[in-house]
Amino acid sequence: ATGSSGARELVKEALERYGLSQLSAGQYALCDVIGKFEGPEKRWQTEGLRVLGDHEKPLLIQDLWKPREGFSRRLELRKRAEVEELAARDVDTTTAGQSRAWGRERVWGAATHRELP
Repeated sequence: ATGSSGARELVKEALERYGLSQLSAGQYALCDVIGKFEGPEKRWQTEGLRVLGDHEKPLLIQDLWKPREGFSRRLELRKRAEVEELAARDVDTTTAGQSRAWGRERVWGAATHRELP
């Protein structure tokens, strides 16, 4: 992976590395995930995630934007259906689509955007 690698390209490379068909690349999404390691076991706790667009450059994005102190950032390969389900649960129809907490995990940028009247 290089700074010019797109998210779709990285999904295909990851699927190939794990012996999965690249034909199923559309079923997976590369996610930009913010979280931190907690507890004595240092278990990862996701605070938020964003599905990257196919042509976004994940490594460039990571270089240009750092999470606030105490948090880390990583890329995760997730099933697209899973993140779409998270996004659907996270939509707040009362306040015109502003994100609200869903458990300890937030999805940002994955829900459809609505214009205000």
